Amino acid sequence: MSLARRSFMVGGASVLALGLAGCFGVRAPVTYDLGSVDGLNTRRRSSRVVVITVPKTVQTYDSQRVVVRDAGNVLSYLPEAQLSDTLPRLVQTRLLQTFEASNFPNVGRPDDQLRVDVTLATELRAFEIDVGKGGQATVTINAKLVDEQRGAIFASQVFSASRPGVVEPAVAAIAALDGALADVMGQILVWTARNA
Repeated sequence: MSLARRSFMVGGASVLALGLAGCFGVRAPVTYDLGSVDGLNTRRRSSRVVVITVPKTVQTYDSQRVVVRDAGNVLSYLPEAQLSDTLPRLVQTRLLQTFEASNFPNVGRPDDQLRVDVTLATELRAFEIDVGKGGQATVTINAKLVDEQRGAIFASQVFSASRPGVVEPAVAAIAALDGALADVMGQILVWTARNA
């Protein structure tokens, strides 16, 4: 074997070893889940079928990462933490579970192939830890009820909730966001039952 070839193989092996060491040195993010709300008793005015869609949102929130807002509206992500699914899909699932746990009749997802009367369409406007406000956890969701027979929005409202929080440890930040989300989902449930 030539000296040049031997040097190349030794050098390549060294680079590979350093790369693997770097990979093993990086900590995998801890995965956190969000909860639904149980035990909210609501009465509906009708028995129309309501379908809950995946919330629309900007790219920053369309992720498994948790947004941290710093001074000057600088956005970053909570280090070494991620959600169990992308935020919009996770919010849709927990919102549906909140409705089901409250015995809200005739509710489902678009892929349930139901004859849809009303669509609950949402927009996720905030799901973040605000460092400028002392680590406050804020969740804001705009909700619209769409009459599918007429193709028109007949009710719309913005729901927001905040909880005291911190950036570190991550488990406390997620718990604060989870609490704020629970408050918002409860508000959306009561509003939907009253209007749909």
